[in-house]
Amino acid sequence: MDAIYSLMSGLKAQQRQMDAVSNNLANVGTPGYKKDTVLFKEVFSEYSQQDLESADESFAHEQFISPLGRGNVSFVAPDHVAPRMAQGKMTPTNSPFDVALQSDGFFVVQTDRGEVYSRNGRWMQDNTGYLITSNGDRVLGENGPIKVEGEQFAVGRDGTVMVDNQKVDKLQVVKFEQQDRMTKLGNSYWVPGSDAQVPIPANDAVIQQGVYEGSNVETVQEMVEMITLNRSYEAAQKALKSHDELSGQVINIARV
Repeated sequence: MDAIYSLMSGLKAQQRQMDAVSNNLANVGTPGYKKDTVLFKEVFSEYSQQDLESADESFAHEQFISPLGRGNVSFVAPDHVAPRMAQGKMTPTNSPFDVALQSDGFFVVQTDRGEVYSRNGRWMQDNTGYLITSNGDRVLGENGPIKVEGEQFAVGRDGTVMVDNQKVDKLQVVKFEQQDRMTKLGNSYWVPGSDAQVPIPANDAVIQQGVYEGSNVETVQEMVEMITLNRSYEAAQKALKSHDELSGQVINIARV
């Protein structure tokens, strides 16, 4: 039984990794998207515990059901999903409202849920002149939401926002010590993975106007990963089937 539980944990882990690969491929064209990689950990049965309600239930789990109550068997379990923060490809555009970070960090965006963070710099103006994301949320500068009232809009390499050659604000850019522990919210938004992660002003941020950062997902690499996962899954299925057949033969011999 221990081998079956170990194989099942491997199958579940491969399914979780396949979900991440599929999501990466679905976001190849999403500006600012960062590839997800699932990290795993090994769990030993001798260190695991369960809360069981009765002595009978405990006996049943230990003898017949649970792999967590006996032996020195190990299992694989997902630890966390780590985004790969390597920079995506820069694509030039004709829009002055397309802005990209050429360094670590995140733009700060004001939403109904509070401040969130984004690498997606494909912006526009709303009907009141404020600089907004494609989701309609306002982009924040050091003095609050940025309002563009004028003809010429420009952003310097340090994030200084100029309108008709007059400085109106500076883009608020922050970074985090553990970027691979950031949590995705969807819509190209991120939040810290824990309260221990606090935003730090990215004073050394480098910004380029007239381009946007694309996804850092490599399509061919993800397709190869998908094929590898499929083969590994099939191998684990065959091993599980072989173990089941062997167990059946052992039971028949024991009956004789």
